Amino acid sequence: MEIDVRVKGTDYQLCRQTLAGGTPGGAVEKDVLLQHETIGTISETQTVTGPYFTCDIDFDVARPTVLEKKTTGEAIQLHFVTEADGRLTIHGPGKQHILEGGRHSLAYVPASESAYELTPGDRPIAYFTVVIPTETYFGLVEADSPLHAGFFTRRDRYYLAPETGIVTPEMGKIIRSLRECQRSGTLKRLFWEAGILELLMLQLEQFDTGRVGRISGRRDEDKLFEAREILDESLRKPPGIQELSRLIGLNEFKLKRGFREQFGTTIYQYVTARRMEQAQEWLRDGSRPIGEIAYLAGYKNHAHFTAAYKRIFGELPSQYRTLRHL
Repeated sequence: MEIDVRVKGTDYQLCRQTLAGGTPGGAVEKDVLLQHETIGTISETQTVTGPYFTCDIDFDVARPTVLEKKTTGEAIQLHFVTEADGRLTIHGPGKQHILEGGRHSLAYVPASESAYELTPGDRPIAYFTVVIPTETYFGLVEADSPLHAGFFTRRDRYYLAPETGIVTPEMGKIIRSLRECQRSGTLKRLFWEAGILELLMLQLEQFDTGRVGRISGRRDEDKLFEAREILDESLRKPPGIQELSRLIGLNEFKLKRGFREQFGTTIYQYVTARRMEQAQEWLRDGSRPIGEIAYLAGYKNHAHFTAAYKRIFGELPSQYRTLRHL
């Protein structure tokens, strides 16, 4: 199959890729940087690992922008918008599909033409997507699997679920690990393919367990997003459940149950994961000692911070800093 993506109204070609099925070897990467005086900047890393084609893109656009996409052949596509104040709207087969920050979806893509409409916000749109040819996909998941509920075999629906899913901390962790992978050759290909399969599994699991769309009412959903924003702004000293419940005007039971359903994690697990993400940014910067980073992340005990970091990322903070500065 072939994929061709261009920026509408310009001569820019963002992507032209032929997928020829799985082949042994390493991962092949290509960096693309497009800069336009009125549109803004689009930076992308394209990675081919066996039959999988992955694009990791930052859309830092100054005005609404449209990408025109042509696809020959059939594929399954994983969409993740990990960060955005704006949104990504996909106009293609079926109804339009809107992805905002922290949302994901799983799509069937036939041979077709489609348009990706970028609506900018205060932050760039961070978009991560994986294209899997259908012959590869059905080697992983049977066509009649109950996970699909007739979706891919009927060909009359183009998204696995009518609502987008929540990008959980676990999904975000996998995407970050792929972005920061330091391996090369066959080891890199194996690492990427394992990460892609884990992302696919988490998507199917989330849609299958019905976590999407179970919150009762838009008002309660807005309060849960408000709770997450409060936690993001007070990671060092986050409010307790009782105080958070009072701040957003939602009882403790609804807060705890709704947060887990909406974001796929408990409040405690979310705060821990976000603390570790912030700590990793400071480690990457290299200007602070690890003891200070532990304190800023809300840990009085250095050992407790180290244990939490290793539990999230699988390595010690000192190991991460050493590898980043080799």
